[in-house]
Amino acid sequence: MKMSSAAGCLVMLFAALAAHSQSHTPTPSPELKKQDFFVGDWTLQGETKASAFGVGGQKFKSTEHLEWMPGGFFLLAHSYADERLVELTVIGYDAEEKAFTHTSYGAGGRIERWLGTADSDTWTWTRDGRPVDGKPTRVRLRIKKTSARSYSFTQDVQAGDAPGWTTVAAGTGVKSP
Repeated sequence: MKMSSAAGCLVMLFAALAAHSQSHTPTPSPELKKQDFFVGDWTLQGETKASAFGVGGQKFKSTEHLEWMPGGFFLLAHSYADERLVELTVIGYDAEEKAFTHTSYGAGGRIERWLGTADSDTWTWTRDGRPVDGKPTRVRLRIKKTSARSYSFTQDVQAGDAPGWTTVAAGTGVKSP
């Protein structure tokens, strides 16, 4: 059976692409190493702050387990409240945008997409929030490493074109031994 010249060209193209992909095994961005700090088991606790965005004084506590997905391109976070899985988060790095990606899937169907940056001891994540009084909002999560096994965090909201941020929650994370 004779192969047409077009089919022969396709076979050669696929063979060349396969050989190229095997010789150029992708490696995770070095930026992802900044996320190594979070690998392990954590207990988070904090409290909401009174503001125009909600009632303050509500305490919260949760646990998280973070691990690298095989290959090292994505960090997976399993978040639990009252020993029930309430959220799954996938953290990666977009080299083209020079930003960390953070997509969370909540047990109630909620999906949140954050973009973030990191320096030596601080991570800053932002996303679009739900409109308040018909105005768009932005949400910011700032995490500051306070020791090799702990961090503090604040969640802030910015309404519309307001110049400042309002803190709506604050707390700490402590790594289990």
